[in-house]
Amino acid sequence: MHGLFTSAWYCERYELIKDSDNVNPNSVHFAYHGRQPWPLYHGLFSLRTVQPVGPSVHHLFFAPSLFFEQYCVRLLKGIEIKTHMGQQFLTLQVLTLLLLIPLSGCFGTDSSEQVEVIEELQELENPCTLPSESLTQSMTSIMVNGQERLFRLSAPSSDAGVKLALIIAYHGGDGSGEDFQQQSEFDQLGEQEKFIMAYAIAEEGRTTEEGEWYLNTAATSREDNDFTEAIVDELSTAYCVDEDRLYAIGYSLGSMYTYEIACQLNHRFAAVASFAGTMPVEPETCDLEGRVAVMHIHGKLDYIIDYDDDWDWKDGEHENVGTMSSVPGMIDSWASRANCESSDTDADFFLEHIVHDGCLGDTRVEHYGLEFQEHTWPDDVDGTPTYQLIWEFLSDFTN
Repeated sequence: MHGLFTSAWYCERYELIKDSDNVNPNSVHFAYHGRQPWPLYHGLFSLRTVQPVGPSVHHLFFAPSLFFEQYCVRLLKGIEIKTHMGQQFLTLQVLTLLLLIPLSGCFGTDSSEQVEVIEELQELENPCTLPSESLTQSMTSIMVNGQERLFRLSAPSSDAGVKLALIIAYHGGDGSGEDFQQQSEFDQLGEQEKFIMAYAIAEEGRTTEEGEWYLNTAATSREDNDFTEAIVDELSTAYCVDEDRLYAIGYSLGSMYTYEIACQLNHRFAAVASFAGTMPVEPETCDLEGRVAVMHIHGKLDYIIDYDDDWDWKDGEHENVGTMSSVPGMIDSWASRANCESSDTDADFFLEHIVHDGCLGDTRVEHYGLEFQEHTWPDDVDGTPTYQLIWEFLSDFTN
């Protein structure tokens, strides 16, 4: 958080300002939303003004210190050197790999072992009468509206008659081929707590206008909603799925999609929890036919999904989705939508924790704002592993 590339963020913006013909760089202020003057940790800024915005919360305005520019020159040059060295090392790795390719058959590795096997679910007449065997990260295929869709499946071992909760996880942008955040930990916890993990994979070949996950689905497309329900329905033919305990989690763009589930599939899903996303300010529809609990975790220094302000997609991205909400605005809108009766805020230097309670159907709307976190999924939140915090929230609710 306080490392090399966070500092570089300030330096790069200072360079842009300095090169402008219309701005005096010595008069530029960096605004910081928090309770302590964190940017002073480098001695790079001098505090100019403090603007109160709420109880114990201020906007702090800083100007560059005298040696800020010299520091940035050294810092950015250092990053350039590190990047250059990294590129040289990568080039050496590629050359080594090319030299080894002709010898690959000599090492006894069958190329077929590198091909991922795609499984189909085995339909059972009554899965609740049978025990289940442990399964980890099995690539699974189902048909949805005539199209093949894929997800990775991890299931626990269980005795006959044990109903299994289901969590569907939605990856971030360009994350279809990567592990989900804390994936191994979620799988291990699933074995202990007896829940299924299904890691949904976005459909290949979608345009930038469509996006990997459809957002504001009432105005765009319900294809991913159909995919989500198909995962539930198909797994229910092979496992003893507890359909009162259906949950969704997501990261970044996947976090945004979990709010489609909260809005459109709340008659089936009991709760959603996610990190680093948001939802449209004015979704086409978001009616609570059922009841759904919401937990959102977000870094206040997120440079990709803005925390404090509403924002718009670039031209050609996610058409018909609309303006996206600030995180505080989204949390307030959910509290209002769910008719929450009470609210409590606990805040310190590192964390803001907001709980809206007494909501529709005895649910909660809960938010963790991490003061010094950027867009990267956190290992823990206030000392509790993130995967554990998410499960503890989800498991409080049934539908």
